[in-house]
Amino acid sequence: MLLVFGLNLLALAAVCLSLSRHHRDLFGNAPSESRVRLLRLVALVDGALALAYSIHRVGIELGIVYWACLLMIGGAVLVLLLAWRPRWALPTAAAMPVIGGVLAVLG
Repeated sequence: MLLVFGLNLLALAAVCLSLSRHHRDLFGNAPSESRVRLLRLVALVDGALALAYSIHRVGIELGIVYWACLLMIGGAVLVLLLAWRPRWALPTAAAMPVIGGVLAVLG
């Protein structure tokens, strides 16, 4: 389930970066329209992959519940990272799906 958490965290980070305030805080400038569309598409794909994997692992009933819970936890982690250490948000969001994927393959 670490993979689902990582994909949800990455999706939420992409949504946050599509907002000009967070993009400006992390990169120093507002995102272009094409970048906003790309980030929102990435967020949609990541969220859908997380939901599909969660349903695949535990079934539709519990999969949706696990996905929603991990989405909320990912949101809380991202809020804390953006408030406490904004520069850690992107590396953490990028590393979590990789770590979760490796552990999913090994386990």
